Amino acid sequence: MQGLLTLKRLVLETPLLRVLQALCVVLVLSGCSSLQIAYNYAPNYLAYRLNGYFSLDDAQKVALDQELATFIAWHAETALPDYTRTLAAWQVRVEDAAPFTPTEVLAIQQQVEQALEVLGQRAASQLAGTLVTLTPKQQLRLKAEFESENKDYFNEFLKNPTSEATRKNHYKRALKRYEDWLGALTKSQEKLITELADKRSTTFAGWGDERMLRQKALLDLLEQQRGKDAPQAEAALREYLFSLKKYREPTLAAQQSQIRQDWAQVTADVLNSLTPEQRIYLKKKLVVYAQDFASLTPKRLAQNNSK
Repeated sequence: MQGLLTLKRLVLETPLLRVLQALCVVLVLSGCSSLQIAYNYAPNYLAYRLNGYFSLDDAQKVALDQELATFIAWHAETALPDYTRTLAAWQVRVEDAAPFTPTEVLAIQQQVEQALEVLGQRAASQLAGTLVTLTPKQQLRLKAEFESENKDYFNEFLKNPTSEATRKNHYKRALKRYEDWLGALTKSQEKLITELADKRSTTFAGWGDERMLRQKALLDLLEQQRGKDAPQAEAALREYLFSLKKYREPTLAAQQSQIRQDWAQVTADVLNSLTPEQRIYLKKKLVVYAQDFASLTPKRLAQNNSK
């Protein structure tokens, strides 16, 4: 469950990576009012986002559209059935009265990270051919987009780090991850989450540095692979995506295991204090997503279209 609650955090450091993994993060687990409509428009959305970062030329747009169509077909055939089975298993676990442990929460988080890793590796395969055609001007555009988003991030989360306004922004961000899946939190649950946010306040500046280190690594990769063969670029992009499992910023890297353990403990405590209303809310959320995933598989879509 911690993995579900922190999916967006896993990819927020790099805007391009958010695009690569948008099927899981933006479209699938964003609380979209109509998952099927969002999924059907996924290729257009992904193309729009990538074009916004690079201002692609006509040939690049055509190539990207073809790759995204292949990517979506693979995702529907291969990934969605796994998501359905996983969510069904989580639903059964929520109905079990046995208490959650931090170890169990970490195991669930690992499940989610493995799914994201598979998704990222496939995205590398589909997008490498387009990435090697990016011009220096297009890469500078991505750098400018990074700088703009970093400025917004700094103003919201790092400027005046000891101020009450900044603390509230961090509280809001942490609380929302849980509210998305549990609905309204109790006061004691809010206290657990905000106290941990305060405990981790000394690492806030590190997250800004982590963003920039990951961005620089991606920009360096794009420059190094410009004009190279697609298979070589694919291997480099796969390696980059795999590297995101570990923090680059020294302070965060030294505390990575403890940070995860702390959040796992809080998540277990929150799950073990669910109200009847929250348990119903969570189970309903899992059931709805599982049903939507099942309805989006090629076999089910074919059945629906034949009626």
